[in-house]
Amino acid sequence: RDAMSKTEHLIDEHMKNPNGSELSRKCPGVAPFFTRLPLIRALDFFGSRVSVEERQYVPPTFSEVRQIFNIAQVYEMRGTIKMLTFDADDTLYEHGMDLETGDWIVEALLQLLHSGIFVAVVTAAGYPGKPDRYAARFKGLLQKMKERQTSKEVYERFYCVGGECNYLFRIKEGYTMEQVPLEQWQSELMRSWRTEDIDRLLTLADENLRAACARHRLDVQFLRKERAVGCYPTQAGVRIAYETLEDVALTLQDLLQTHPEAPKGIPFCAFNGNRDVWVDIGDKRIGIEALQQFLGVEQSQTCHLGDRFTSTGNDSRARSVAMTVWVTNPLETEQYLEIFLSELGTEDAKACAASRPTGPRQGTVEWEKAQVVQKNTAS
Repeated sequence: RDAMSKTEHLIDEHMKNPNGSELSRKCPGVAPFFTRLPLIRALDFFGSRVSVEERQYVPPTFSEVRQIFNIAQVYEMRGTIKMLTFDADDTLYEHGMDLETGDWIVEALLQLLHSGIFVAVVTAAGYPGKPDRYAARFKGLLQKMKERQTSKEVYERFYCVGGECNYLFRIKEGYTMEQVPLEQWQSELMRSWRTEDIDRLLTLADENLRAACARHRLDVQFLRKERAVGCYPTQAGVRIAYETLEDVALTLQDLLQTHPEAPKGIPFCAFNGNRDVWVDIGDKRIGIEALQQFLGVEQSQTCHLGDRFTSTGNDSRARSVAMTVWVTNPLETEQYLEIFLSELGTEDAKACAASRPTGPRQGTVEWEKAQVVQKNTAS
């Protein structure tokens, strides 16, 4: 509690004087804070569910501290937020899966849209000229909208930024998706990138990605896209060791930053996607910034939720242009949306928050497993 109180004070002081604060001296290069963080209030909420302060032998973990900071940030979003952006895989849904109509998170997203908040998925998945591919990923949301005949005013608040920052999609009449023409939303920075420089960077990334995978003797497939190149396991059920993916991503980061043949002025993101490794042109900071300009939303009115905030993750750069909430899975995303909807104060938002299931739905595989575990433990 004393540590959280001190940290809360340091952040408050830093917001008043970013360049000469104690926090700036102790943590050089700290990302900007767009709001204060009520860490003591967040600790009280977290402690009501996890008796972290009552433990005698086990100190707070990094994960617990992360969650307390997340809760504090969610508390401060009320009355401020105009746009929530989400990573897709491992944030909105499990890796490689889609939004389904029975997912509570679909109800939460609809409630956000009805509350006047822009909702945008900012994802590395890049399908240029293929809006149906994104529609398939968000099918549960689109089907619910169609069933309820959601108004144009509401569904037009939903966007998807694909390929980190390279493509923008929106919902159109009939509850399908369409690509927004580049000239309508691209930033000046993005317009300055030359196609030949992009191709040179991706070719260099492709060559060295293959070399790094060969060094680790990985059985992977390679995929070159318009503005990305990556690798993923040849067999769907195979998981590559996380540390190996980290090494491949760090290898590419270092090489593309220092290689004499790497074109200058083309930003890129080389990241560990938890099951794969990709090099994308641009990054989520650029994508979120362009969307903010397109919609007229300030950085201090935006929050990004994602699961990849490590040095090899593709969510970390969002910190410079938005509030951030670091989740580890879709369940955590639901937990923070439940808190936020409860804080919004409207009856509809509170009802949506209260409707969130607290465990697996009866009849699902997860529910059946839980019953077996409970039975075996109690016998």
